[in-house]
Amino acid sequence: FHFGPDGRLYFNHGNAGKQLCDKNGELITDIHGVKCTNQNNRPYQQGIVYRCELDGSKVEMLAWNFRNNWEVAVDSFGTIWQSDNDDDGNKGVRINYVMEFGNYGYSDEMTGAGWQTPRLGWEPEIPLRHWHQNDPGVIPNLLQTGAGSPTGMQVYEGDLLPSIFHGQPIHCDAGPNVVRGYIAQPDGAGYKAEIVNLMDGSIKDRWFRPSDVCTAPDGSLIVADWYDPGVGGHGMGDLARGRLFRITVPGSEKYEVKPVKVDTVEGAVEALKSPNESVRYLAWTALMSFNLEAVEALEALIDDKKAKPQHRARALWALGNGEGPDIPFKAEGHKYMSAAFWEAWSHALQGDDDNLRAVCLRLVRQKNLKPDDFMSDFSRGLLKTAIARRELAISARFDASVEANDSWALLAYSQFSLYKSNDRWMTEALGIGADLHWDARMKALREAMAEGGRDQKLPVDLLWRSRASTTPAEIAKLIVGGSLASDSTTHLKPLKLLRALQIFQSKYPSEVTQAALEIFHKADTETALGAATLLSRDEINKDPAGKARLDALLKPVIGKPEFIDLVQRLSLTGFEKELLDYIIAHPEASESVTAAKLLAMNVGGTVGFLKNADDASAKALVVALGRVSDRPSVAVLNQAFWPEKREDVRRAMIEALALSGEGGRVILKWNTEGKLPEVFKLPAALALSRSTDAGLRSQAAKELPLPAAQGAEKLPTIPDLMKMTGDASKGPAMLAQAGCVGCHQVKGQFINFGPDLSQIGNKLSKDGLFTAILYPSAAIEHSFGGWTVTTKDGLVVVGYIVSENSDELTLKIAGGALQVLKKNAIAKREEMKVSLMPPGLSAAIGAQGVADLVAYLQTLK
Repeated sequence: FHFGPDGRLYFNHGNAGKQLCDKNGELITDIHGVKCTNQNNRPYQQGIVYRCELDGSKVEMLAWNFRNNWEVAVDSFGTIWQSDNDDDGNKGVRINYVMEFGNYGYSDEMTGAGWQTPRLGWEPEIPLRHWHQNDPGVIPNLLQTGAGSPTGMQVYEGDLLPSIFHGQPIHCDAGPNVVRGYIAQPDGAGYKAEIVNLMDGSIKDRWFRPSDVCTAPDGSLIVADWYDPGVGGHGMGDLARGRLFRITVPGSEKYEVKPVKVDTVEGAVEALKSPNESVRYLAWTALMSFNLEAVEALEALIDDKKAKPQHRARALWALGNGEGPDIPFKAEGHKYMSAAFWEAWSHALQGDDDNLRAVCLRLVRQKNLKPDDFMSDFSRGLLKTAIARRELAISARFDASVEANDSWALLAYSQFSLYKSNDRWMTEALGIGADLHWDARMKALREAMAEGGRDQKLPVDLLWRSRASTTPAEIAKLIVGGSLASDSTTHLKPLKLLRALQIFQSKYPSEVTQAALEIFHKADTETALGAATLLSRDEINKDPAGKARLDALLKPVIGKPEFIDLVQRLSLTGFEKELLDYIIAHPEASESVTAAKLLAMNVGGTVGFLKNADDASAKALVVALGRVSDRPSVAVLNQAFWPEKREDVRRAMIEALALSGEGGRVILKWNTEGKLPEVFKLPAALALSRSTDAGLRSQAAKELPLPAAQGAEKLPTIPDLMKMTGDASKGPAMLAQAGCVGCHQVKGQFINFGPDLSQIGNKLSKDGLFTAILYPSAAIEHSFGGWTVTTKDGLVVVGYIVSENSDELTLKIAGGALQVLKKNAIAKREEMKVSLMPPGLSAAIGAQGVADLVAYLQTLK
């Protein structure tokens, strides 16, 4: 928890946190009537940020859709900052400015689908794709910091350290062994930032694993260090020791904490200026008890132009949250405010400090008051500052009144006519203010535009963000009317607008269908193909011109990834040759797995192709079918070792079948029935020993055991392995020989199933790498925890969950394919207690091979 400047507690939980309950175990409903759970509670899903009163009352859900958000930090102005960890291996760790009531994009807002589920217009860069950064309704990331294991955060509001760090978030990242400052400055209605390191252990001490940072009362920093070869949590190598560091400056080496006296108003106000949260808590509680006695001193601090803005802000919060009979928001005199506070509040609101304006507006929002009632004197001035426009827009979220519609329309009108039109931060703030009232808000905007003498051409960025019922038709008109290309104010392209329609599908299905049909028939080829993915085959064929249009559109994309997507999406037939050609030309592509899945639906036809194809073509298809691993693909491969003399194809078939539990048991059945030739028993035993299905591995060890010479070679202990000299140049060969390439990508090569190893040398120390290889179940990465799912018809699927919504469960299975299961077809799902990575793989390369492999992995940075 962080103690906020408003006297509230700020805290969070990651996506594995399911719900927030009271002391009696009852699910909490927040002050806006929302259940505090991320279970099928769109859009409140995944990791969530909260605040509440000190006694736990008045819980408020502030932001959602994070993945592994460690700690939320808040500065004296009420601005919230947070880090978030990606699904490991995707170089997508991020830093966020937490805009209140914002969606942060880990899962699809409407369906809950994971980021790996294909969608229109997604980014080519996986770190951006990971957070749905192309989606309207997702708040932009402040920074992408690559690979890491982000931990604690604190906003530094002391004076001791160099001025570049004043008022800035300070953050620990245990993965790359650093403590960083994020030097942020306003950028439109949001922020931009650069990184400045304070501590870096990556060269001298890779066991430096900073887990938290706090500001001491003297303005120095205290950093907590796990001190571990890994990042802790999953599998710690050092259970007994940790360290504390203090960061200070020359002349302040001695650590001294002055006594804190809050028994007088003067002492409490002075303590309120402390850079340390605990001291500020003592000051706050004292000031709340002083009530009216503190008003004059707080007013004086608010009006002191020479005081630090942070100190003035804390005084504003304190004065605005007092509980006496003549304290702000509860007095006569002014409708909402005491005369004394009205003067202090209005001076701050009209001053030249944007952050203090934000405090004023946030105070009003927290008191659930309508800004319109007392802002008429200031509104025009406030519209000139981006931060004020942002806060005013957010404040409209829970207000359904006509006045709120008009205020929101004025903000939107002024933003797009007078200020930066493609400010994504402001677009999202306007979206937050309209999300519960889109139709009324957009109606008010049209009226404001008409009164202002403008035509009814709505701003493209706002139309993209809108969720009004009229928006699908307006997007279609924009795309096919040609005005999008001539609009120099927007950065949006047709595919991004189509993504907005895709998000709409669950809310306004018929409106989206009509819009997509119009775009399909009238737009350029690329855009029309995108629209086709929003339609069914029946919807296209209802129009006599639809089939001809589809055939014309398909010809230019045959052989491209989008062709595979369309064949699958529209259940097209008659393209078997084109699918095979794609697999042969692109054997490693993920689309080849989809193509193989489509072909396997015709078992007889695919078997016929394999019997007659040349070896290279047959092998390419066999490998792709193995990565599919569903029942039809296993049925294609279960052909009792045809053709007899093509040993390379048969070896590929064994490797392919061994990727799934069902396929592996086919191999064991061949062995039992005497159909598995002796020459293939060792390759089959090796392949099955690497299966992710623990039950299959156990069965294979009994029925098709590895020869003793190939099997359980006794490796030295980790301390002894640490003493060996590894040859990194031999590492790639060991990577292949141990079977690692069947699950892990390295710099874009091999199979994308387990964690990407491209930057593993940044994450794990040498001993941490040995541990991960020899004891995979000792430290299972959260996102790669295995599940065994059994369907009602007996199919067993082993993999890890990448997406789940109310209707479907999507697992990634060995080979990298996605297996989608209907929830109503699932009989049982069990979380695995061991890693999907099989133990004993190191036996295939021996002690020196493991040392060579580790030496190579250390170079991957």
